[in-house]
Amino acid sequence: MGLLSTVGNLAGTYFGGPAGGTIGGMIGGALEGGAQTAGGMQQSAAAQEAARQAARAAQFRPVGITNTFGTSNFGYDPQGNLTSAGYTLDPRLAGAQTSLLGGIPQNLQDQANIQAMGRQYMAQSPQEQAQQYIANQQALLQPLRDRQLAALGTQNYNQGTTGLSVAQGGTLQAANPYASALFNQMAQQDLALAADATRAGQQQYQFGQGLLSSAYQPYTAGLQAAGATEQLGQSPFTLSTGLAGSGANAGANAGQFMIKPAYGYSPSGTLLSSLGNASAGILGNADIAKLLGLANSDPYSTNPADYNPNFA
Repeated sequence: MGLLSTVGNLAGTYFGGPAGGTIGGMIGGALEGGAQTAGGMQQSAAAQEAARQAARAAQFRPVGITNTFGTSNFGYDPQGNLTSAGYTLDPRLAGAQTSLLGGIPQNLQDQANIQAMGRQYMAQSPQEQAQQYIANQQALLQPLRDRQLAALGTQNYNQGTTGLSVAQGGTLQAANPYASALFNQMAQQDLALAADATRAGQQQYQFGQGLLSSAYQPYTAGLQAAGATEQLGQSPFTLSTGLAGSGANAGANAGQFMIKPAYGYSPSGTLLSSLGNASAGILGNADIAKLLGLANSDPYSTNPADYNPNFA
């Protein structure tokens, strides 16, 4: 049983008499049917319009922005739907980007050259490179050592110490003390060269590895610079989409206030309030009966025909 039908039955009880139930049913049926038809149509139309307004308020609508680095642009169809989006670099940035990207072939050649050099440094093991280091250093020292030996021979001859020799003990033969000192000095140099050679071999191999690792830097540096230029040009586009997103969120929040009142309208509540006022004494029983076409000189008559001709 609908709410308005229940109200009609209560109204029939208020009228009293044997026909009270019939009157209440007639009132409730009339109110229920009319309220459902008119109120339902009104509520549906209001809700649909509110939904359309809320959808328009929440629509994503980016607008073009121009700054130092570029311009954003958007395309729409006749219905206002977004169909394309993009941005254009400032001509100065576009020229710089073209130059950076144009250097890629040379950067690739530089990369190949660096890699080839790195492989050359790594062609020998660290031990082989250490031996090569010692050989190279001794080759550099040999002319100096030859001069030192020649000078020592001249010194011994001039001093008359050519035949001078000193016992070295153990199984070592006697030696000229000046010559022994010179050869000890050379031996100390060779030991120092051996220690340096180990470090030099390791450093040379690591240097080759570093060349291989950094070989792509000329190429990636150009790409990174071009990418940074592109990001600057994207800034207007980012600003546009950010503003559009904020506007869509604000519109969606506002749309909630549009939809709620449309769905909150209640024709039944309005009718109930009116009936409550009537039952409070604004209209008497006889007046209500006249409004409903059920007027009778005696509103409390026990004859049902007085209220409904079908009972006659």
